[in-house]
Amino acid sequence: MQRAVLWCSVVSVVLLVHFRCTDATGVLPSPGECGLYLSDRIYGGNITTVDAYTWTAILAFKEKGRSQDLYHCGGNLITNQYVLTAAHCLDDLDEDYNISYVRLGEWDLLSDKDCDRNSICNDPPVDVGIGKLIVHKGYNKHSLINDIALIKLKNPVEFTDFVSPICLPTAPKTKNKNTDKMVFTAVGWGNTEHKNSTYEYGSRYKLEVKLNGVNITYCKEVYDEDFLESQMCAGAEKGKDTCQGDSGGGLVAQVDGYYYEYGIVSWGRGCGQRDIPGVYTRVASYLDWIEDNIKNN
Repeated sequence: MQRAVLWCSVVSVVLLVHFRCTDATGVLPSPGECGLYLSDRIYGGNITTVDAYTWTAILAFKEKGRSQDLYHCGGNLITNQYVLTAAHCLDDLDEDYNISYVRLGEWDLLSDKDCDRNSICNDPPVDVGIGKLIVHKGYNKHSLINDIALIKLKNPVEFTDFVSPICLPTAPKTKNKNTDKMVFTAVGWGNTEHKNSTYEYGSRYKLEVKLNGVNITYCKEVYDEDFLESQMCAGAEKGKDTCQGDSGGGLVAQVDGYYYEYGIVSWGRGCGQRDIPGVYTRVASYLDWIEDNIKNN
């Protein structure tokens, strides 16, 4: 069921503002406090810059009998203490296999100090312990309906040029956009199959890919499934997709200069196959659930 990422690039501008942690409701950040793409250094390859997509998180797992941390899933920072991810990333957790921490501000998994080809370096990544796991009560591990979860971090994090939140599409202009006609970006390390191996089999660097939104009617035809409005599809272009290991990561798009998370990497048939889109949890369908759980946990 796991998904991972094959890649391209995205264009934006430098935006420097003072970060606050929440919006007027005290729950989610507002655009300008979230969704900032701080890098203006765009390369022609697949690898991002060290300061791109600063909301991207990695979930680290511990398995009995193994000393090495296992980086199996992704997520996105949405406040200073909450990460949005997929519910199926938290399947089958027990005393022998459990989530250990969330890593923020990472770029190169094999380097203690991350510097890109222009010798621009970021701060050391931040590992934050787990405060609480919140899985949607309607989640079905077989159909992957309601494949959404929140991770409350043990402690709030400080926003920097390398760690800051993604926006959620709460305003009518962003919430009601037709995602079939949008171009998205997915970001991750192309990690590995859940509970089976480590990042050594994926990319050591943070990668990105552009994916076109796909009509849900077409998605139903491809998969012969009863898709819900709470799901969405993207991709279907050969060689570009999300794939094994980046489950829980975000499908994001830029609107009026800020980045918003529209989808959560959920499932698909194979990776990067022509005419076969990936399936994502539609974030806009769960805004009330997200805000209620942040307020009450």
